[in-house]
Amino acid sequence: VEIFADRVANRGLNAQTQAESLKYKLLGGLAVRRACYGVLRFVMESGAKGAEVSVSGKVRGQRAKTQKFADGYMIKTGHTYEEYVDTAVRHVMMRQG
Repeated sequence: VEIFADRVANRGLNAQTQAESLKYKLLGGLAVRRACYGVLRFVMESGAKGAEVSVSGKVRGQRAKTQKFADGYMIKTGHTYEEYVDTAVRHVMMRQG
């Protein structure tokens, strides 16, 4: 078994690294809105045309909901979405109460 690891060229444009960054910000106790807007700002400063961060679950209170934070131009459907948009999902077990 051979394992090769290489550094990401532009981590601001990589969805996996930004999802991990958001995950550790949330686990560190940073407020959800502040963490999402920080990630969004970093992505846009890295040269992205648009970005969207979505957080769902019990963010505040007992009722679960989805919060979306978006900036710039974002394609959401079609072949161009499959070709050009990078997506990542991370699950975070937050403390309750």
